Amino acid sequence: MIDLVMGVGLEIWRLFLIVSPWLLLGLLIAGLIHAFIGEEFVRYHLGGSGLIPVLKATLFGIPLPVCSCGVIPIAAGIRKDGASKAATMAFMTSTPTTGVDSIFVTYAFLGMAFTIARPLAALFAGILIGLLIHFTLREEFRPAVTHGAHAELPVLQKLREGLSYGFRVLPQDIGKTLLVGILVGGVIAALIPKDIAQGYLSIPYIAYPLMLAISVPLYVCAIGSVPIVAALLMKGLVPGAALAFLIAGPATNTITLAFVGKKMGRKVLILYLSAIILIAIGFGLGLDLLTRGISFEWSGPAGSRPPYLLQLIATFLLLFLIIFNLRSGQAGGEMRYSFYVPDMTCKHCKMTIEQALRGLPGVEKVEIILDKKIVGISGEVDPKTIRREIEAVGYTVRNEAEQ
Repeated sequence: MIDLVMGVGLEIWRLFLIVSPWLLLGLLIAGLIHAFIGEEFVRYHLGGSGLIPVLKATLFGIPLPVCSCGVIPIAAGIRKDGASKAATMAFMTSTPTTGVDSIFVTYAFLGMAFTIARPLAALFAGILIGLLIHFTLREEFRPAVTHGAHAELPVLQKLREGLSYGFRVLPQDIGKTLLVGILVGGVIAALIPKDIAQGYLSIPYIAYPLMLAISVPLYVCAIGSVPIVAALLMKGLVPGAALAFLIAGPATNTITLAFVGKKMGRKVLILYLSAIILIAIGFGLGLDLLTRGISFEWSGPAGSRPPYLLQLIATFLLLFLIIFNLRSGQAGGEMRYSFYVPDMTCKHCKMTIEQALRGLPGVEKVEIILDKKIVGISGEVDPKTIRREIEAVGYTVRNEAEQ
């Protein structure tokens, strides 16, 4: 028993050593992208109809470090600002599938083939789904909404905002999912015998349906899924099935599918889900052809591992950021109104709702308990107005109670 626990612990530690330096670099770049580009820039360029917004939506979405639930309020915003269903769905497809942070983590664990395949799949999927919806629905022209000019922030203030987003907001957003992914990956690596796993996972007609059946309904972020896939690859999983999991998992889950069905319609939902599955299988089969005979190891691509001391420092720093940020930011005190928001699942969701509610006349204070999915508001404001504002940024409100 002690040997098993030690074996799992060693594999988990190895995973942390591999992922930490690359993830910290990804978080830094993601924070700078958020500060110097931002959501307003994206929303401004994606309004209007036609094919150009579809291409822009896909390209803008690929580097953004936004998870599959965090993309929902952004999608609701660009749709409200005049974006077509085609452009909105192209953005919803490419954004959660990959991101600058997950690209670095993918390279650390899985090497160059997967690192190139994921953004390419996101690009192809976003454009294809956008084109399918554009030519199938034939929407009427919706003029883009132009927002008032915002004051340009000084460079130093943008840098501070980027560092805060990269090393405070994102660790709180992805921390739990990353920890779960590393724990599951460590357990798989230590406890599942390779010969037994190879008997099933190496067979494509078993591996592909299994990975898709798990990934489509499950919430899997682009980063947290990588350690799990790396462990399964070591046990003999077909590389293409692993890529299918990495494509379909972040792009689909029950919350995303419910949003698409409600806001975009059943026809768009069917097109979206069908296209994601077909693209995942198609890119997976292509990767199988390209990587035939290649074995995968924990250490990732040759020469990609930083010095051990740097790995050690990065691991402790990453753990500190995750633990500190998960413990901070909890709401407290009594609020006049409280709302239950079931599809508020990440730090980005919290930020979106806070920004929307703080702009309402009469709102004095907004506090959100993310784990309990509770939004608390104090001030002289109509609760119906609060409900409408939360729904306007893409979320549902199931019940309401005065405190």
